[in-house]
Amino acid sequence: MPHFKRALRHLGTRPGAASKLFPADAQQQLQQAVRAGEQRHHGEVRVVIESSLPLALAFSGTSPRARARALFGALEVWNTEGHTGVLLYINLADHAVELLADRGIDARVAPETWRAICSELASGLARELSVKPVLAAVEKIHHQLAQHFPSGDRPNPNELDDRPVML
Repeated sequence: MPHFKRALRHLGTRPGAASKLFPADAQQQLQQAVRAGEQRHHGEVRVVIESSLPLALAFSGTSPRARARALFGALEVWNTEGHTGVLLYINLADHAVELLADRGIDARVAPETWRAICSELASGLARELSVKPVLAAVEKIHHQLAQHFPSGDRPNPNELDDRPVML
């Protein structure tokens, strides 16, 4: 029964909700924040905001974490030279936030740090469903990457698209 209720919640969340809540100007702000932050380190950040899961995934019980893992692979966040890709995943229907880091950065940042960023973002989105809490989370991710993989004298080659993915 819980999967059925969840599937109904996802069915009731319109596919365009992410783009409506995060219109073109908000998406541009996110893209600029990712691009600017990546100048300070040798990491790559991808932001995915999904309105709702495809109905089959919601009904089958696919967790937000499992969905984030699938997108981590599909968007090739794992495919960076230093294994320093980070995926920030937001699912609006589930009110869920997941953060996945590739093994290079994950080995250096404590899981509690990632959980704290997710928790702060979830609380921020509960207060204000806008780009502001997402921008704050992106900045915190950049801070971790800059602390552990600073750019130094050589520029960071842009290995992944900086645009947010809206599903």
